[in-house]
Amino acid sequence: MSILLESQESSSPIITRAVANGLMGRSSDVYHFSTIEAFLLRVVGHLPRSVAEWVIPRANSGNSITNNDILDLKTKDLINGRLCDYADNTGKYPAVIMGIGMGGTTAHLSLALGGPFLPQAFVMTLKSGTMNGDVNAYNKLSLDLAKRITKNNPELMSIQHYDPVHDGWLVKRVNHLRVKLIDLPEEYKVFVRNKLVPGGDVVYLEGRAKWKRFRTGAHNVFQVGGWGDISDEAFLFGNGQLDQFAKKEKLDFLHWMLNDYPLEEGPESEWGSEEGLGEALEKFCKEEGYKFVKISYQDPNNFSKLAFFAKKKILEKANLEPAGVVVEMFSQFDTSIVDHSNLLPLWLIFNTIDSCRFLEGMTQYFPKGKPVFFSGLATFSVTPDLVPFDEWQRVLKEFDVVNIGARQSHYPADTLALLDWKKPLESWSKENQTIFQNTITANELLKIANEIEDTIPDQGKM
Repeated sequence: MSILLESQESSSPIITRAVANGLMGRSSDVYHFSTIEAFLLRVVGHLPRSVAEWVIPRANSGNSITNNDILDLKTKDLINGRLCDYADNTGKYPAVIMGIGMGGTTAHLSLALGGPFLPQAFVMTLKSGTMNGDVNAYNKLSLDLAKRITKNNPELMSIQHYDPVHDGWLVKRVNHLRVKLIDLPEEYKVFVRNKLVPGGDVVYLEGRAKWKRFRTGAHNVFQVGGWGDISDEAFLFGNGQLDQFAKKEKLDFLHWMLNDYPLEEGPESEWGSEEGLGEALEKFCKEEGYKFVKISYQDPNNFSKLAFFAKKKILEKANLEPAGVVVEMFSQFDTSIVDHSNLLPLWLIFNTIDSCRFLEGMTQYFPKGKPVFFSGLATFSVTPDLVPFDEWQRVLKEFDVVNIGARQSHYPADTLALLDWKKPLESWSKENQTIFQNTITANELLKIANEIEDTIPDQGKM
């Protein structure tokens, strides 16, 4: 299919592009703007924050496609879209990484292991949303399509993901349909055979994060809300803060309970792995003589912790001291700079309070007297669980902070952050170049992973 199925800013594409380029020593940019788009973003960035808060949600449709574009979707269409990112990568690798795609965390881990990443999940952004927060109307936008896709592709399951808070302005105009592999597709088998050295490592990243969801079909579910500091139960049954938010945004909060479908607990849409792929992958490895390594966490932040300590171990092996920390967030991460410097990466899921708590807990491991490059995410919306900028400052008050994200004056609606967020990193890296082997074996990584205690994550205080 010639159509671009996944937005270039979706989680899987930005990771596979970053890893593919990183394996070849090339840089990779998350955001891509035309000359006119960059010019307009810069103009808006010099105006008050309120301008960006009004303009961006109305100018951005999420690179959406129509339902008709994917009526006859095949799994291989999605798979080949990601494998194309590795078209220029020749030779074989010591490892292949598969599973959940956690932004910078997955990218850093893949490059440290020296191999490509193959995602389990794919997200399609479809035209049309619901302006008033009607969850039942939102469900109808793509339910028939979701069932058609999974019927035609039994190795897929679908998740219609509706988050009227964190994706608030997006879901008014588009709807998100995520599909996940529940079996190992032939295209992945061929890729592994062609790209993995004999007896090499296949590292499976299994997310066990849980969330309540509605069962809408044999291989179909609908999730309300998404990871942050608001619990799944709050999204479904409400609380005072969400009531106020819904009123402010002119949303009908009563419609956030999907009618006529049973409620169940299952893997969270973004950070949970569905059963099937891991089991099929382990069987494939046994048959083909590859080593299967599974790293599994219920708290998704532990994967970020793993990438942080993996890089720390790499620097220890190279007899290098960490030069500082880069606090990355969601889509704002850079492998070309961080993985070629003696900076430690700490990737945060979002700009919500739970991520701030995780950051605060990790500061005890930050090198003293070294800079912390902080990337505050520009989301162009104020949610009930948004971290105030001064709270980020409080958490990092003991460190020399270099802001590489949204400016305090414009957070969280800074268009200049989209254009300039990593420029201070680039300047720093030119003056602090270090040559070392940024590699770790799967056995070494598994040892670090086993030392990280996995507890049930705090899914929300609200």
